[in-house]
Amino acid sequence: MASKSTNYGNYQHYLGPNHAPGSPPAIHVRDLRLGVIAALGVDFKGRRCLDVGCNDGSVSTQIAFDFEASDVVGVDIDPNLVRKAEDLYSLKASRVRPSGDPSGPTIDYYPMSAVLRHGRMPASVSPASHWPSVRFVAADWVVSTNPVLAGPYDIILVLSVMKWIHLEHLDEGLVRFFHKCSTSLASGGYLILEPQDWDSYQKAVRPNAAPHFAKNLERLKYRPETSFTELLRDEGLNMCVTSDQLRRPITIYCKA
Repeated sequence: MASKSTNYGNYQHYLGPNHAPGSPPAIHVRDLRLGVIAALGVDFKGRRCLDVGCNDGSVSTQIAFDFEASDVVGVDIDPNLVRKAEDLYSLKASRVRPSGDPSGPTIDYYPMSAVLRHGRMPASVSPASHWPSVRFVAADWVVSTNPVLAGPYDIILVLSVMKWIHLEHLDEGLVRFFHKCSTSLASGGYLILEPQDWDSYQKAVRPNAAPHFAKNLERLKYRPETSFTELLRDEGLNMCVTSDQLRRPITIYCKA
């Protein structure tokens, strides 16, 4: 079961509603959402990607190693989760077959027993030529001015974090966030959004969740089901395609 930070709504070992029921999947199991996104026509290969609310880095590292993105930046407001993400990247990088092999690099080539016996590559080491570039930054992307996060990006992912951004920064912050997404995307880029519905917002402020956001919830006028698409269109981001295959919809917006 996930444990949550009462400050931001962050989950440790986040299972999410889009995975199969049961225990959190192992790190080598592909996130179902990425399969849906790929089926919708988004190709990560060779792209520069930003993962907003990257949590423990599982999506970011899969985009890099399994989907061959050229450059991935994961940002999360929780420094503890960023450290977990860096640790996961170190583990994944330590298991890739060396590029000198004639068969080319292979993900999860070295078994875990080899990593346990010989250690792993430090996350701080610059990646070799056959590794994707992956960086993690602890920051609130809505207000951050860190140049490392500036973009431009070909793809920005916002998966299961939209309500926390909205509750933290209110309607004005939501508009600011969408504007930043637009200005941070390259022409023809994609914003991939997995919004939580309004019922999820109401559940978020229950006493056992994040009750300190209750007053903020009362101030919100924009709703994910009725307002987001229009607000994004105002920022030059038009809906391309959406999927209801999983328990939450995944919608892709394109920058003209």
